[in-house]
Amino acid sequence: MNTAMYWLLDVEAYDFDLKMIKGVDLTGMALIASRQLWSVIRGETVLSILIGPGVFKGVAEKGPTRIEVLEHISALLFNPSDLRYEEPLPLVDIVNPEVIDPMAVAKTEEIHSMISKLMIERGNVLVADPLLKMKFDGSIPQVAHYDERIQTIQISHVSGLQRARFILGGTHGPVYQPFAEYYQKRRYQNPQYTKIMAVSHSCFSPYQNNEITREWIIVEKFGMSDATGLAAITEEYETVLSIIHKNEDFFIYE
Repeated sequence: MNTAMYWLLDVEAYDFDLKMIKGVDLTGMALIASRQLWSVIRGETVLSILIGPGVFKGVAEKGPTRIEVLEHISALLFNPSDLRYEEPLPLVDIVNPEVIDPMAVAKTEEIHSMISKLMIERGNVLVADPLLKMKFDGSIPQVAHYDERIQTIQISHVSGLQRARFILGGTHGPVYQPFAEYYQKRRYQNPQYTKIMAVSHSCFSPYQNNEITREWIIVEKFGMSDATGLAAITEEYETVLSIIHKNEDFFIYE
């Protein structure tokens, strides 16, 4: 893909370790810009990963303790089979609730539709294909037929950009605003300022944590790049960041 999309994911993680407290129940929402949902493999383990600048905002709870959590992330590493406990894992539609294409262009399209209207007329009406003719004693004859005509209809498609602004600027404003502010401060320019949200490992990992990033191979890039582990993640992260830089009006707005 030559563009990136915003991904919104509801996150629930249990026995999650934070820097200040361990073994918490973590709930919240992750917003991340990624070109696609990637598959990574290490040995016999296969996980899913979204790579690009992002943010997680939520709440960590353990007993009576409740902590607001805001973390700027550069990747979201997770096991897709953990997303749905009571439903079978879909083959394609893994991430919900929203996948938004901010590069889409609004357009108006003309479509031609055949409109059929049932007509019942009184009197001696001449029509090409009458459905029914009725004549009762002492009454005016009636003819039933279809009046068919081709009508042009204008269809206006709402662009991905408009939907993104509506969704992110409205209900999900609390998670989008810190993302936009962090970007405008150029903090995403250096991924070392971010963390990798490794739901599969129940932690926010420092970006350069070799235990989390080592040896992963991005399956969809196999044969196209020799980079593995953190180098592969960094390579893709910088690609997404460059797309955002070139199209800031599409991704960053008030």
